[in-house]
Amino acid sequence: MQWRAFWALCLCGVAVSVGNASNGMNAVGTGAIQLGMAGAGTAMVEDATATLRNPAAGAWLESGMVAELGVAIPDGGYRAGPRGDAAPFGLLDLAPGRQTSITGVFPLPSFARNWRIDDRTAFGWGLSASGLKSLSDGSDTTLARGVPGFAANCEGTFGGGNATSALTDLSGLCGQSGTTLGVDLTQILLSAHWAYRLTPTLAVGVSPVLAGQRIALRGLGAFAAFSNAPDKVTDNGFDYAYGGGLRVGLLWELGAGVGIGAAYQSRLYQTDFDRYSGAIIGKSLDFAPVLNLGVQYQFLPGHRLLIDFEQIRYGDVKALSNTVAAQRFTDECFVPRLLSRNLPNTAMLDACLGGNAGPGFGWHSVEVYKVGYQGERGRLSWRAGFSWGGNPVGKDQALPSVFAPAVTDQHAAIGLSWKLSPRLNLGWALLYAVNNTQRTLNTLSSARPVLLQGQLLTFNVDADPGDQLIEANLSVWQSQFSLGWTFD
Repeated sequence: MQWRAFWALCLCGVAVSVGNASNGMNAVGTGAIQLGMAGAGTAMVEDATATLRNPAAGAWLESGMVAELGVAIPDGGYRAGPRGDAAPFGLLDLAPGRQTSITGVFPLPSFARNWRIDDRTAFGWGLSASGLKSLSDGSDTTLARGVPGFAANCEGTFGGGNATSALTDLSGLCGQSGTTLGVDLTQILLSAHWAYRLTPTLAVGVSPVLAGQRIALRGLGAFAAFSNAPDKVTDNGFDYAYGGGLRVGLLWELGAGVGIGAAYQSRLYQTDFDRYSGAIIGKSLDFAPVLNLGVQYQFLPGHRLLIDFEQIRYGDVKALSNTVAAQRFTDECFVPRLLSRNLPNTAMLDACLGGNAGPGFGWHSVEVYKVGYQGERGRLSWRAGFSWGGNPVGKDQALPSVFAPAVTDQHAAIGLSWKLSPRLNLGWALLYAVNNTQRTLNTLSSARPVLLQGQLLTFNVDADPGDQLIEANLSVWQSQFSLGWTFD
C-alpha cells in the first residue's frame, strides 16, 4: 500500500503529461536533443537525458543534470461513414459523422542527473513520463439493429449511456453509465543508472527501472454484459499499478568518426488494475520490451549523421496485442451472452472482455527507423530528423482505432541548443507527428444471420459492402525545452 500511495502521488503530479507525439505509448525520444532528431541518438551522448534510453551514456558524461518541460498539442479523432443499403442487421453501428477524441494542451516533464565517480564510472537517475489519452463524447450508437426484441439506440460512441428514448432499449443493452468513450493513461518511469567504461572506447551500463501507471476507461458500459467481470469494465475512476524491469546498454567508439550504441529495456511487469479487470486481459498492462540500435558518423568536423532502429514489442503484451476478432467475438461471446443475459450465473467465456482470447488494443509490434543530423558551430548546435514506422494499430482494427486512435506513423523534427556558458546549456526541439488517416471497415455494422435447421445460431460479420467505413486520424505538435547544468 505504501508503494501504491507513492505512485499515486507521482502520477497525480504528471497526470496531464499524456498526449505526447509517440509511437503507440512510447515516446519518440528522451530529451530535447533526441527529439530534435526525431528520436535518433542511441549512439550519441550530449547530456544526461541520453541515460534515459542508453545507461552506458553516463560513463562519457561529466557530472550534471538536465530539467525539461515539453508541451504537446494533439489533434485526432475518427469519422464514421454510413452503412450500406444491404445491411438489414448490425451488431454495433456508430453514428455517421466526425468525432474529435484527442485535443488539448499537455505538459511533458522529464529530468536526468549524472554523477561521475572517476574516469571510468558514473551513476545517476532520471524520470520521464508518457501515456495515451483519447476521450470522445456527443455521439450515439445502435446495438443489435434488426434483431427482434434486442435492438437498442444508445447515447455514447459505444453505447455506454442511456437509451435515446424509452422504446429503443427494451432488452437493456445500453450501458446506462458514462457516455464519454476512451482511455486516460499516464505512465512514469523512474530509473537509476550505473555506467562503466571497460576500455577507453567501450562503455556499458545497467539501469533498474521502476514504473507506475494511472488509468481510467470510460464509455464501455454496453460491453459490461459481454465481460467476465461486468462491474469492472468501465467508469470506475482512476486505478493505479506499479512494477519494473531492467534497461541495459553499451556505447562503442570504433574510430574514424564512427560510434555505435545499443540499448534494451525489458518488459516492465505491472501489478493488476483491479477496477478494470473485466476489460484488461490478465488485469495488468505491462510495458512492452524495447530494443534500440544506433550509429553515428562524424563526416565533417562539427557535423554528424545518426541512424537508429527501434523495435517496440507490443505483440508480447496480450492486453495490447489481442485483436478484436469480430467473428470469434460474435460466435463465442456476443450471441451466447445476448441469449443468456437474463439468466443467473452466466458462464465465463474466453472470448469475452477480460478473457484470455478477448478483445485488446489490437496493436502489433512496430519497427521504427530514424535518421538525424546535428551540426555545431561555436556555441550553437542545430538538428533535424525524420522517423517512420511507428503506427501499432492493425489496419483491420476498426473499434480499437476509434477507442484509441494512436495511428501516427511519421515524425519530422528540428532542434537547437545554445551554450550560455561552459556549464550552462539551453535546448529546444519541435516535433511534428505527421497527420495520418487509417481507414478500416466496421464489420460489426453489417451482420448476416447464419441459420441451421431453421434456428438462428449466429451472425456472419465478415467484410461486405454494407460495412461502415471508419477513418481514424491523429497529428501532434510537440515543443520541448531543456536547461542543462554541468558541475565540477
